[in-house]
Amino acid sequence: MTAKYSTGSDDDHVRRWDRDRLYTLAQWSSKPFVGHRHRHETVDHRIVIAYTHGVGVDVRHEVRSKDSAKFPDEWATVESIEVRDYGAQHTRKPEMRWLE
Repeated sequence: MTAKYSTGSDDDHVRRWDRDRLYTLAQWSSKPFVGHRHRHETVDHRIVIAYTHGVGVDVRHEVRSKDSAKFPDEWATVESIEVRDYGAQHTRKPEMRWLE
């Protein structure tokens, strides 16, 4: 007898992490500003998963912009979620207001 649906046990699509790992889940660009002085400025975004074995997981929304003075040229975290055994903490930096 076979199951009517997939149980998700297909090991070809599952990876287990047993050591520290940095993984970029998504990356995109946007033009978040609407004013005529800044609407041409592009902001690069990425979602990074930082797994530390035995400690927990950090999910970070990082941004950079070569066009805008509001964000640094190199990747910087504007929002993060830290997950540990004792719970989770969500942190937002003031720069996040320009991206909403």
